[in-house]
Amino acid sequence: MSKKHILWITVAALLVSLCVGAQQTVVVDGAAAILNKDSAQARDKAVESALRAAVEQVIGTMVDSESLVKNNELLYDKIYTQTSGYVTDYKILSEDADLDTNLYRVKVEASVKKGNLEQDLQSMGLLMRRMKMPRVAVALKEDREDASAVLMKLLKEKGFHVVASPDSIRDKNFWSDFWNNDLEYQTNLLKKHGAEVVILGEASGNRGGRVGNSDMVSYQAGVTLKAFKSDTREMLASSTGSGKAVHVGEEGMRQALRQAAQIGGRDLVRQITSQWAKEASSTRMVTLEILKCSPDQASSVAARLQDEGRGIQDAYVRSVQGGVALIEVSMEGDVGDLAQELKKLYPKFAQKAQTANQLTVSR
Repeated sequence: MSKKHILWITVAALLVSLCVGAQQTVVVDGAAAILNKDSAQARDKAVESALRAAVEQVIGTMVDSESLVKNNELLYDKIYTQTSGYVTDYKILSEDADLDTNLYRVKVEASVKKGNLEQDLQSMGLLMRRMKMPRVAVALKEDREDASAVLMKLLKEKGFHVVASPDSIRDKNFWSDFWNNDLEYQTNLLKKHGAEVVILGEASGNRGGRVGNSDMVSYQAGVTLKAFKSDTREMLASSTGSGKAVHVGEEGMRQALRQAAQIGGRDLVRQITSQWAKEASSTRMVTLEILKCSPDQASSVAARLQDEGRGIQDAYVRSVQGGVALIEVSMEGDVGDLAQELKKLYPKFAQKAQTANQLTVSR
């Protein structure tokens, strides 16, 4: 077999694996009434009912039950009536026409494309609610505010809760100190202004030469972006964007910066919402900080959480320094759920602080 054929087979296998990974397969039941002895029509409606149930089941793993109840009518209008856009394949495992009850019943195995659901749920704001509506702050190192303005506008349009920068931090000296400090300083400062997600980055551009014999000038711009959880500094996403424009004046620079911010921003939003969808539908990583704790005590707490904590898949000690232990906990649920489990196991622990991704207690 030639190297070219091997390369194509490898690429095909990778594409298949990516497609499979973006899907969830479920087994569901469907039923429909047999009217006027028309079993064929009842069968079609039963299958349609099963496919809708498949989409509902997958959404149920991505969105909390409270949001499902509150938004059921909206979900029906926007999603449940368009199951064909989410179901990639299905097969009927069993079917039966019950003439005594005049019902046609089917059992169906369906593959649902989670990527499409994530995008549509995010546009409806349901994933934001599932993640408790995290507040986002944007800080870009730039000479002008074109890129940050575009990025904040994009985030708001996508349903993000953007925290506006107070006028007091628009001072140049403030930003000089800000960019000369490390990530911990930057995220902690923006966290004080209410941000649970911090987007940091840089936007820059340069002026090229004239285009031909005209007065038009070419401009190029680039944007780099990184999103972090402000409490744990875990990176959620990173992206870049580039832009080009031709104009007679500085408007060309603004156009290039806006274009770069749009491209980088869209990719960043896609990565963030994809990560949130994974956290909402499976396990997520949260941090437990224990004050007045020794290494042995930290190991004991981690072991007990893993063995007895409801919904906790794994817990391991990341560090113990100066009597402060940090334990990473992988669990189904959020920090509030961890607080409840810890209270059951260690009722004498005193809760000191709670953020979106970190719980602080004292022994």
